Amino acid sequence: MAKVDGPLFSLEARGKVGQAIVFFPWKGRHVVRRWLKPTNPRDIDQKLIRQKLAAVGRCIGKFLGVSTAYPNGSLAIVEWKTLTPATNIWNAYIVKKALTQLSSDAKWILFSASIAGADELVTWQSCAQDMGMATLYATNDAYATNIPPEEQLAAVAFAAVEAGYSDVSIDASGLIEDWGTADISLFVSNMLTDAV
Repeated sequence: MAKVDGPLFSLEARGKVGQAIVFFPWKGRHVVRRWLKPTNPRDIDQKLIRQKLAAVGRCIGKFLGVSTAYPNGSLAIVEWKTLTPATNIWNAYIVKKALTQLSSDAKWILFSASIAGADELVTWQSCAQDMGMATLYATNDAYATNIPPEEQLAAVAFAAVEAGYSDVSIDASGLIEDWGTADISLFVSNMLTDAV
């Protein structure tokens, strides 16, 4: 039901009337338009996009939720915030860096396969599980395939390398599958160490 203030003069209205029209404020004006049913495509392409966003976003959420004692977050998060260009939000920037290189489905499949076949797969898995990460399961609405915790963690590590966060990317070659146990552990340690 639409909410109307001053109905005779129609000074302000918000909401929809039936399935016909919608009243809403836009750029300081009160406007009305035809009601359109919101679209939510559940095709494979949309699921793959959601899968990539979730892989990076859920991992960043784990890093942010570690400490309530320090409002600035972990050491790595503080550094990421200082290195992010002024016109960007730091977490959106890290997601952008991950998706810029992994945007095509073929690259994402190769990335997933490289993590699954990495010599240090057990280290990726144990670090992700220690952080409390869980598999994101494929559903009818959300994701095309299951996203294991180690893949989520590796996607953020990949984004850190792409963004040039040197303290986070350590001295690794930049190829995530080539990281050793010490590289992975140091990355996770930086992400979980509280800033002062």
